[in-house]
Amino acid sequence: MPDIECRIAESMVTQYINHSLSVDELEEFLDHISHCSSCYDELETYFIVHEAIQQLDEPEDGSALDFRKLLDQDIRKSRRYIRKKRWFHFLAGLLLAVFAVLLLIFVIFFITDIAHFL
Repeated sequence: MPDIECRIAESMVTQYINHSLSVDELEEFLDHISHCSSCYDELETYFIVHEAIQQLDEPEDGSALDFRKLLDQDIRKSRRYIRKKRWFHFLAGLLLAVFAVLLLIFVIFFITDIAHFL
């Protein structure tokens, strides 16, 4: 999968924060920011602002938040999401292939059975 350009990655930051990237886009974005410190810094800035605004809406519990730690957790969560989606697609494809083979075997036996009666 080709790496995306910084310009494209920067335009995906808001979509990442809003969790609106497709699985493929998310994977490309995460791969890019893992190698591009400039784009990671851009994400970190937007993420901190977004989280700080979210905290304004929640009651204070007196604890200070580590926004970098929250971003790292969010990135790990996104990577797990990608793995789960890829695994699900693999299993669905495998199940479909098994079903197709079983259907083909059934059809062959059915036709063979009919041929014996004729």
